[in-house]
Amino acid sequence: MRIKRVRHYVLRDYRTREHLSDATDFQRDAERRENYVAFTCLLPHPDGRLYCGITAFNNDILHRFDPEMKRFESLNYARVAEKYEIKIHRSLELASDGTIYGASAGLLLCDERLAAPGGALFKLDPRSGAIVKLGIPAPHDYIQTITLDEARGLIHAQTYPCFRYVVHNLRSGAARDFGYLGSITHLSALDDAGGLWGTWDPARHWFFRYDPVADAIAWHRRGLPNARADSNVMYPGAGPVDCMINGGDGRLYIGACGGSLCRLDPRNVEVEYLGKPSPSKRMPGLILWKDDLLLGCSGDEEGGNVFAYDRRTRAFHPLGPIVDSETGLKLYRVHDMRLVNRKWLYVAETDVPTRSGYLWECELED
Repeated sequence: MRIKRVRHYVLRDYRTREHLSDATDFQRDAERRENYVAFTCLLPHPDGRLYCGITAFNNDILHRFDPEMKRFESLNYARVAEKYEIKIHRSLELASDGTIYGASAGLLLCDERLAAPGGALFKLDPRSGAIVKLGIPAPHDYIQTITLDEARGLIHAQTYPCFRYVVHNLRSGAARDFGYLGSITHLSALDDAGGLWGTWDPARHWFFRYDPVADAIAWHRRGLPNARADSNVMYPGAGPVDCMINGGDGRLYIGACGGSLCRLDPRNVEVEYLGKPSPSKRMPGLILWKDDLLLGCSGDEEGGNVFAYDRRTRAFHPLGPIVDSETGLKLYRVHDMRLVNRKWLYVAETDVPTRSGYLWECELED
């Protein structure tokens, strides 16, 4: 197993000698506003295309990429956006009928919060391109991550700048706001019984589980092995969970912000440390692959690395770094990762300090 070839694709490009940050005033600079982008969220669709949530200060935050034609298409989110909706962070989910559910995020400062409406839940019909807003479940706060529970008609949402947890009922349109939890995951997951797992408490970042039957939270006083050190890595206040997926074996697999892989047993809240595949921080990309393998991606500032983890042998297999095979350009920071047609691994790049982020394609070879 290895990466055979790496290429990067440019949606729009902005380059500068300045060090860009979240506080950079993009609204006053037309070139930055129109051309600076960062890739934050990826979703493969049965139609063969890859749907991309991005950061874009002109509100054009939803695109799709055709892996065969190597071409981007805007889905014109700006036509339904308000000015604070400038990204889709980790908030694209696929329903069984092909509908895509999403949510809008922002980078507003605290002095803007009360003037801002809040992040919107929306649904997209990929065939027609129609975008329908479903409501604002947490007024004044924007949505960093969602998890779809299609069986129960629920969307779980976590917000910023106030770390609130909200459960939105798709059938009734009602939202259950559990308020400030003090911690946030980059991506949460459901266990086999439909319980949503996240983190709470700003110092300890312990686990919680939302029970959809009882409509209540169980507050556990256990967390990841290195929770305190791995917190505040993504952004101030954020918890240690970079990525969480249901492994299909009764366990939840967690990529930690420190770069380690752990396994959570929802039955007894026991956490097992599985190892660290590279010296890098961050593990925002983790998916089920084939047989007993998980496919993952780590990397923060110093580049990205792809690995496989064999659950049967408990061994990590490095597949290679994310470096363009023709130009030698290195990916800067990993934010999401998805597989298309079992051969193309796509990685979202974000927060590059001197240019826009790109979409990276890694061709895999057995």
